[in-house]
This record gives sequence, C-alpha cells and structure tokens, in this order.
Amino acid sequence: MTFQKLSERLALLALGLIAIVPFASRVHFVPLPQWFGEINVIWLLLAAGVLLMPSGRLFDAMPRASWWCLLLAAVWALQPQFVHLLFPGMSYVTALGWLSLALLASVTASLRGAFGEREFTVWLARAIIVGGLVQSLIGTAQVTGLAPLLGLFYDSSHPTSNIFGHIGQRNQYAHYLMWSVLSGVYLFAVGRLGRNWLIALVLWMSLMLAWAGSRSILLYLVAMSALAGLWYWRNRDETLGRLMKAMWLTSVVIVAAQFALPLFNHLISLLTHSDVENASGVARLAANGDDMGARRFAEMHKAWLTFQAHPWWGVGWSQYAAESVRLQPLPQFAAAGYNSGLFTNAHNLVMQLLAEMGGVATVLVVGGFLWVVLPFFRRAATPEGVLALGCVAVTLTHSMLEYPLWYFYFLAMLVIFVAMAPRDEKRPSLLLRLPLLGALIWVGWLSISTTPMFWELVNLYTPTGNAQKDAKRSARLIEIIETKPLFAYHALYTLDDYLPITRDNLQQKLALENRLTAFRPYPDVMLKRAQLEILAGQQAKAEQTLRTTLASFPTYAGQFIETLGDANPEWEPLRKISREAYDKLPAKFRTLQE
Repeated sequence: MTFQKLSERLALLALGLIAIVPFASRVHFVPLPQWFGEINVIWLLLAAGVLLMPSGRLFDAMPRASWWCLLLAAVWALQPQFVHLLFPGMSYVTALGWLSLALLASVTASLRGAFGEREFTVWLARAIIVGGLVQSLIGTAQVTGLAPLLGLFYDSSHPTSNIFGHIGQRNQYAHYLMWSVLSGVYLFAVGRLGRNWLIALVLWMSLMLAWAGSRSILLYLVAMSALAGLWYWRNRDETLGRLMKAMWLTSVVIVAAQFALPLFNHLISLLTHSDVENASGVARLAANGDDMGARRFAEMHKAWLTFQAHPWWGVGWSQYAAESVRLQPLPQFAAAGYNSGLFTNAHNLVMQLLAEMGGVATVLVVGGFLWVVLPFFRRAATPEGVLALGCVAVTLTHSMLEYPLWYFYFLAMLVIFVAMAPRDEKRPSLLLRLPLLGALIWVGWLSISTTPMFWELVNLYTPTGNAQKDAKRSARLIEIIETKPLFAYHALYTLDDYLPITRDNLQQKLALENRLTAFRPYPDVMLKRAQLEILAGQQAKAEQTLRTTLASFPTYAGQFIETLGDANPEWEPLRKISREAYDKLPAKFRTLQE
C-alpha cells in the first residue's frame, strides 16, 4: 500500500470517528458541557483534511451541501446586522459552525470520490454500528445499575429506568441506535453483513430501543420503511428488494420488543436484585402520563406568536427562551402542563427557525436543504440513498419534536448524510480550493486558540469563598463579557454565582442580572433578580418578575419558599407570591414539610 492510499484510509477513519467519538464523550465541564464532544468534530475534520493532502484529494469535490452550509454561515454571520442580539457572539459561533460543516461536506464528497460510493458508505455504516454498540453497552450498564460503578453516565434519581447511553437524553440515544439499525440493514442488503449477524444486531438493538423508552421510535420506523419501499418502487433492483424486506421485518421485531419489555425488566430485576421498571416507548405513548406533549405544543404556539411579531429577521438567534417565559402568562398557555424546565427551544425545528431567524432565513434553510437532497430523487435509486436519506429522515422526524440539531455532532452527521447525494464529477478549480484550505486553517487555529479560554472559564466556574480572590475572579469574568464575544454569555452565566444578594454594587448587579434574564431566564436567576429589585426599592417590579417566573416554573414555588426563608422581612412580598403559587399546585408537586 502506497503512502497516499494509507493517508486516504486514515482520512476515512477520521471521518468515521466523527460518528463515534463525539457521541461517546465522557468529558463534560460547565459552563460549556458539550465543548469536547463538539470540538472533537472539528479536530477529526482537521485530521481528515490533513490526511487527504498527500493524495491531492483535499477539496477536490464541492457538493451542494457545501454551498448550502456556506450560505447559512453567511446568514448567521449577518443576522446581528439586522437584529439586536444580546450576545452576538452566539450567532458568530454558529456561523463558524456552518463554515466548518461546509468543509466537512467537501471532505465527505472527496472521500467518496477516492473510495467510490459503495465502499465509502459501507465504512460509514460500519462506523455508525460501532458507535451504536458502544452506546448500547453503556445503556446496558445503566439498566443494570452498573453505570455509577464504571464511572459512566447515569440518572441518580432513576438509575435503572432512564437509559440514554453517553448522549445524555433518551430520545437522542434512540435516534442514534436507529441509525445503527438502518446501517445494519444496509450492510446486509449489499452483502457486507451476514444474515445471522444482522439478526443478532436487530435483536440486541430492539431490546435497547425498548429500554430507551422513546416514543418517537414508531415514527422512525414508518419513515424508514416507507423510504425503503419507495426506493424499491423506483428501481426494482434485487438489492433494494432485499433491503426493503429486511427493513420491514426489522420494524416488526422492534415493535414486538416494545411489548415484550416487561419480561426483560423482570429478568434483569432477578439477575441484578434491583427494581427495573422501565417503560417502553409504546407503553409511555399508551399511558400519556406526562405533560411534555402539551408543553411542546404550547412552545410551538409561542414560537409562532414570536414569528408573527418578528416576521422578517426573527427575534434573534438563541433569544427564544426569554420570549417563551414572557408569553407563558397569557391565558391560552395556562393549561400547558407542569413541566418546569426552561424551554430554550420550541421543540420544532421550523418553528424555532421562524421565531429566532425569521422568514427569510427559514426559507433559505428549508429551500436550500430541499435543493441539496433533490439529486437523491432525480438520479438512479441506490441502496446508499436509502441509508443516507433514512438517517436524515430519523433526524428530521426527531427535529419536529425536539432539538437534536442544536448539538453540533448531530448536525455534522446530517451534513455528512446529505453530502452523499449524487453529484457531478466536475472538480473545483484551484481558485476555489485555496479559500477552502484557508478556511480549514482558520477553523483549526480557532479551535486550538480558544481552548485556553474554555479552560479558564471552567476554572472560574466555582467561587472560592475567599472575598479577595473572588473579587478578582469577578473582575476577570466581566472583562471576558466585554472583550470576548464568543464566550460572553458563558462568562455572564458563571458570574451570576459571584453576585451575592446584598446592597453592595446593587445597580451593577441588577444590570448584570437583567441582561442574563433577558437571555436565559432560569428560575433561580429570576428569583435573584426579584430579590435585588426588592433591595433597590422596586417592589412592584420584583413582584411582577416573580409572578412571571412562577407562571413558567410553577413547581419551583416550594424551592423559592425555602430559599427565601423566614429570617429576612424584606422578602415577605416574594414569600407571599410563592406561597400562593405553591398552594395552587397539584398535591404531587407539594413537597414542603408543613
């Protein structure tokens, strides 16, 4: 094997690792817990790019996906010129992300050209299966209660009934496992995975999908089965027929596992001497036992109202959260459910884009995406198209109910999939490849040069308790807020813990709290703002702040009562409002010792 071929294979390995490493990252530090998972995408992209240089393959293809991502990079970079953003750096970071994804799409297409469509897709499918097996083993440790012993993620409140791998959320975990299932079906169809191995993979993943408890699984199965049928109808190829049948049978097995889960729960309970009572997605759907569905529709409605108020350019990137809290007291949202999380996302991709980016940007996002995937439907139907579009269908279905694409590694995989669309063989000119190389160098430099700032914020996150030291740390955080736009919000979020509720520097603290709550009105921060307003003699404003807070976060009423205590008479107006809200809660949310 020549050095050039070896470097190409290593580049393919680096790209494949994007499907594994970021999703399995165990390194999470506040205030940027997803930093390492997301920066790994950039570093693996850099590795793939450097490894493609010896063969001259770097950026020798420019798929539609690259042009789409470049367009969106420009859209996000320009929005601060049209809309007042509290933290424009958040928009600039997203623009840099889209620029990186444009490079990733080109590297993906370059590797397809180097290895051929079939060979490239086979190795990508293998990588996704490996990633799925890694996640499923972590999920097994969670369901058996071994996760804390092994230093893995687990839910301390529900250590054997909240299964989410290392991705951190049950629906994202199921989303990823479904990619693995489709990858196995694809490999079987093209003769790269034996029947018995496919059966073993499907049985295992079906059990893990049942334990995940995601209700979206049924929608994924419908989408993938319909796509497999459509592709066979378009091209009555034997391989596509085998893929369609395997996909349909796999769907039957996955649904059957949903109903069989109680038997496995009982078996695991006996083996581990624990009480495993995890409900499958089908069981949770039948029970309809939480308020999340009603709250999702309420957030979509609020996003629509926000769009109507800001139809052209939106309310501003990442600024929907404050609108959600501001609109919650309206009468139509009174029965939205008792889910007291801060909804920074409308739980619907299109509604979120409409609310934050406006109609112009949303048309460019959606219209550009349709333009990117159109070649899948205009060229010959191939099994590779089923894998790429099937994974895209899973992601987009999930995006209509939640926000997987707000995690950079999910968005990166979406771009890889759409970059697999059939393309022309015309190679980009040197005039285009040189700017792309410059962009790759710039993105790589930024990823390395900003890492010290990340670690500085991590080290500053927790106050020391020493007044003199904390004063210096507060001054440094304020300096970061004013001079480092890419990290300004995270510095302000960190600074909040350094601001005691006292009359010292009251106006400065109020200004900082107002800016923070205007962007991310978390309940504890809103309570602190109300307390500072009381100290500033703004009682009416403080009462309104707390009422608005409890409209969105009603179950925090008891916690607010405990935080306010009985010792300070100044908090009496706030205690009264909290007590009134607490008394209206259903019994299951009233936990104070009377």
